[in-house]
Amino acid sequence: MPRVRSLLAAALVLTLVAPAARATCGAEGCPFVREAFGSGGGRFAFDLRYMDVTQDALWNGSREVDLADVISETEQHGEVELFTRTRSWVGEGRARVNADLEFSATLPYLQRKHRHWIAHTPSFNPSFVNEWEFEGLGDATVLGHYRVFHRADGPAITLQGGVKLPTGRRHVPGEALDNLGIESTLEPSARPGTGSTDWLAGLFVSQPLPWKNAMPLSASVLARWNTRGTDDFKVGDEVQVGLTGGYEALDRVRLFGQINYAAHGSEESAEASEHAHSGMRSLFLTPGVNVRVSQAVSVYGLVQLRAWGESDAPSVAARNHWVFGTTYSLGR
Repeated sequence: MPRVRSLLAAALVLTLVAPAARATCGAEGCPFVREAFGSGGGRFAFDLRYMDVTQDALWNGSREVDLADVISETEQHGEVELFTRTRSWVGEGRARVNADLEFSATLPYLQRKHRHWIAHTPSFNPSFVNEWEFEGLGDATVLGHYRVFHRADGPAITLQGGVKLPTGRRHVPGEALDNLGIESTLEPSARPGTGSTDWLAGLFVSQPLPWKNAMPLSASVLARWNTRGTDDFKVGDEVQVGLTGGYEALDRVRLFGQINYAAHGSEESAEASEHAHSGMRSLFLTPGVNVRVSQAVSVYGLVQLRAWGESDAPSVAARNHWVFGTTYSLGR
């Protein structure tokens, strides 16, 4: 009976927070190790975080470039990405069934401004700039976490698996615009929801350190295989890798740092009017702080600084990501 009650409680939590979505942090994603924020010792944990990402750096290959360089490589009537700003409010629920099994689910609400230019002329003409501003719920994601190995004061290994469901907003007002008889459409990957069902799998490894007040050294990898969604559009497959550690500098104050790597393949559009983003690989340095306000409540903040990036074609990237949040845990 205790196990049955635990399963029912976990199902209730997931029902309350679903439809959940991956922690969308701008069109390029935020590849942080969530476990570094902590969730307290409770059986249930609820997290609310705010993310701000401004993609305004024109990027080509391994360096930032200016608009003239991008235009010179763009075919006539092609689209040039100029700007994307995403502000996200992400709710997350976590439920521990037993010592080894846990479920998590997240739900973001996105506000986004996106701007690109249609290359009708050989030089930049602001008359052909298209801009969209919209908001809505994102796609739902649920993850299971199962600890397959654990040794006291030693390493722990956790397997992760889950699914992203097509529950987000797939269409926005004025998503298709006319430019001198050529249609320009807001690409599905820039909308709150992609309309696809995607699969996730990952691995999380944690090793306690012998030094006083040191946080465990943890590493994670999470991959996502995307299927075709809205307008038969396919977002590129993704992988995120992270390494995190830190220490308790003061009572209730933890400083942590992460090295995060993110890679996604090029998108595939079935419609000529829909722009497809280039594949890109990025490395971030991520300092952060976590403050435990009480036994059940903690607050945290972090900034991700782009240390390196490489794209397959001209694109737009963010120089940094900002994340602020709070976690509440309850139960035993």
